[in-house]
Amino acid sequence: MKFSFLKEKITPDIPVALVGFSFRKHMGEGIHDDTYASVVVMQANEPVIIIALDVCYGNLSFANGIKEAIREKYGLSRDKIIINYSHTHSAVAVMGDAAGGQGIWNEEDYAEKIRYSNMVKGKILGMIEEGFANLTEGDIYICKGESTFGVSRRYPSEEGILWKPYFNEDCMDKDLFLLKFVDRDGRMRGLIYNYACHPTAMGSNNYIVSADFPGVVRRILEEENPGMSVVFLQGCGADIKPYISADNGNFRGCTFDELEQAGRRLVNEITQYISQPEWRRINAKFRTGFSEVKLYTEVWDEAKWQTVLDDPKEPHYRKKSIEKLLIDIKENKVKNYLPFYMSFLRLDEKTCFICMENEVVTDIGKEIKSLFEEDVITLGYSNSRVCYIPTKKIIQDGGYEGESFKAARLSGPFVPEIEDIIVGRAALMVRS
Repeated sequence: MKFSFLKEKITPDIPVALVGFSFRKHMGEGIHDDTYASVVVMQANEPVIIIALDVCYGNLSFANGIKEAIREKYGLSRDKIIINYSHTHSAVAVMGDAAGGQGIWNEEDYAEKIRYSNMVKGKILGMIEEGFANLTEGDIYICKGESTFGVSRRYPSEEGILWKPYFNEDCMDKDLFLLKFVDRDGRMRGLIYNYACHPTAMGSNNYIVSADFPGVVRRILEEENPGMSVVFLQGCGADIKPYISADNGNFRGCTFDELEQAGRRLVNEITQYISQPEWRRINAKFRTGFSEVKLYTEVWDEAKWQTVLDDPKEPHYRKKSIEKLLIDIKENKVKNYLPFYMSFLRLDEKTCFICMENEVVTDIGKEIKSLFEEDVITLGYSNSRVCYIPTKKIIQDGGYEGESFKAARLSGPFVPEIEDIIVGRAALMVRS
């Protein structure tokens, strides 16, 4: 098989408002470390492309625009392209021209967001062209390790689910998947690592651009392994935060020195596995596919939504969405489901990716993987992001992850059956 790894800086060139925390009050104040777009082109029986971005998220218009441009030039169907967002909360988001979101921002802000997103898109397409022109012959090897870098943020108490550190390893996904790409001379040219954890070591008090822990890990590993490119793929870690941000029963924003400390710890874990012999060579024969399902919701009437809007405890950013939702209800524009795109990439008979949109919570990723003896790598934050995707238990227990539907302009909370729909469809794709 053949492969190529490429990356380009996508650090904003003007002051921007960082995305991810609603508590921020003003524009960003500078840059701590550059953010990047990375592209991995792989060619075996057919080509596939992995795109990884140091941004908080992207919308469907952005993803579809990139995939359509790739299809027009190379003839690749959309399931042969994975777009994964690291979800760092110290960067920006990307959006497509067909976002239909100009009413959310003023004209100047909207134009700037489109300009930045088109710059990112242009760099991605340029890297793909360069990648196909400079493929390296070699092999892929896989290693499945473990890490306790993350900690659950859903603390069970008599008062309900609290946003506090919960050091229970059963409530996180410890899988640390590593894929190394080795050329015919035995040199490691690329490393993909997958872990499920919010890149939020830097808290809402940070106003400086950063890729958060994935940026630290990439920099250190590439410095220590000249000629190797490092790519992070975000897993289903919607309810997991870095251990370093837990402090005396609460979460806090870290310093950049603490971010460096945390990144070094993850680097040490990865390096430990790199030096071990227990790597399995992938007999590369790619197969891809996709599925689109509907995740249904309850239907709340105007009176119910008005009650939520009038609640003084409801966050301001949600109230803004609910106000727009009430207008949509009057105009009969509200849907009682969320379209949900899932894709799979099978590398060989023992290894595959399941890629899912939105902020998928840990237990869904773990449940999918538990069904199979092979190496199944689950990705959240792929393609696009609208809201959290909770389990039936989270829907029942409550807490932040189960309430994000309020800002997604859906007709009500998700029904518990969405977990079965997602896991069942993933199982069909893996077994197909």
